[in-house]
Amino acid sequence: MNTVTEFIDQLKLWGKRETGDQRAAMAELRRGLQEFPQLAPYMHRYIAPFTTYKKGWDKQSYYLTAALFARYHSGSAEPVYSDKSYVNMGTYFHAVVQQEQEVSEATERRFNALLTAHPQDLHYHLRQAIAFLHSKSEANIAINWETMFWDILQWDDDDKRPGIQERWAENFWRRPSSNNQTTDKQAESNK
Repeated sequence: MNTVTEFIDQLKLWGKRETGDQRAAMAELRRGLQEFPQLAPYMHRYIAPFTTYKKGWDKQSYYLTAALFARYHSGSAEPVYSDKSYVNMGTYFHAVVQQEQEVSEATERRFNALLTAHPQDLHYHLRQAIAFLHSKSEANIAINWETMFWDILQWDDDDKRPGIQERWAENFWRRPSSNNQTTDKQAESNK
């Protein structure tokens, strides 16, 4: 198991909020969003064990992921997660659009702002996006936090960011697949 997987597993453990320590951890991590991009001192006891020898953007990626995780799960009855490797912010925004049955201009504007965010502003746009997705509880969006971490980490790389942006865009603007699913099911039943 790698450090990132261990980190995400620890977030999920804190996300259960079964003990006072777990609830305190989530509150401290959530509070960290207020001071970002500065690393909030009260987050260190939770995140520092995972960031030994990390500096700059690498270290910030851990702190930002943890703070976003805590923000997304604040007030939720039971945290939900996705282990699907292909889901990303485009997928989550697409789920909201599907729930609303139309692409509202406001949702698309919000997604475009996130998609074109400069690395120095990414924390702000992700915070807004996570709050927006959290407010859409009827969509029951399960986030893959490990994918989120890697996307955040690579956002600062001018060579990798375009690939992330492209994947997010493809997942947001993809065509409805209900006809394809029917065709696939029919093809399987004809075999």
